[in-house]
Amino acid sequence: MKLMVQIEDEILPLAQCFWIRSDANGCVYSSSHGDTAVTAAEAHKGFTPRQRDRDRDLKNGWTVRLVTKQQWKQQAEPCFRGTCEHRKAAAA
Repeated sequence: MKLMVQIEDEILPLAQCFWIRSDANGCVYSSSHGDTAVTAAEAHKGFTPRQRDRDRDLKNGWTVRLVTKQQWKQQAEPCFRGTCEHRKAAAA
């Protein structure tokens, strides 16, 4: 059975999506394939196993969300390559 999800106007198999974990500035620090979790809370637990660390993430504005492959390329890939605007702004 394939789990399907809707991201904006697109309906896709969950396995073709990605979970990303971003700081309050939008810089992505973690990523996993969509089929590793069904909910953002489950994905967050996979990224950050200890509850107190997840609570701190949420308090400090970190987010976990599901994105399409194209969104991943636009939003996460530059962060992992160190070429995102978030890191450039932090270095300035």
